[in-house]
Amino acid sequence: MPGFEEIARHTRMLRTDSRTCGTVYLIEENGRRLLIDAGDGQAKLDFAPDICILTHGHFDHTRGVKPDWEKVLMHPAEFRFGGPHIEVPKNAEKNPMKEMKFGSHLLEFFHTPGHTDGSICILDRKTGLLFSGDTKFAGGSYGRTDLGGSDEEMERSLALIEKIPYKLLCPGHGELEEKNEA
Repeated sequence: MPGFEEIARHTRMLRTDSRTCGTVYLIEENGRRLLIDAGDGQAKLDFAPDICILTHGHFDHTRGVKPDWEKVLMHPAEFRFGGPHIEVPKNAEKNPMKEMKFGSHLLEFFHTPGHTDGSICILDRKTGLLFSGDTKFAGGSYGRTDLGGSDEEMERSLALIEKIPYKLLCPGHGELEEKNEA
């Protein structure tokens, strides 16, 4: 897949030149494709994924969703509360937040509000990758809470993330980071 760099078996990431675009992750197995976040529309995705899961509703993660994509999931709170800079794609459905099998991958969902009311993290139990959206970034930083989020919820979400048995943090922006097991 042009532009995507492999980070684990069946899993790739796409960084764009756009300052505003979130990182797009792709799990591809047996001819099926699952996207985690769709970017701000600047990334040239020349395929329709079987499933697109959005970590939250900010435009830099949702604007890349195309109208012909059949299955787009986001946390129900993003539909209910909306908020500043939230863009819910017309074809988005409420994520049931139940474990999802995709090929040999088992995806587990964690509601991690703070950046937005409907922020989520996704753990791929097969690879140990944690797709954290804008909840947690490498180096201990985290997403802004002044765009409709909450400092208190962010603190609780960051504490939850520390309990998740992941190996590699895959944030919505910036560098990947191995989990520090002190």
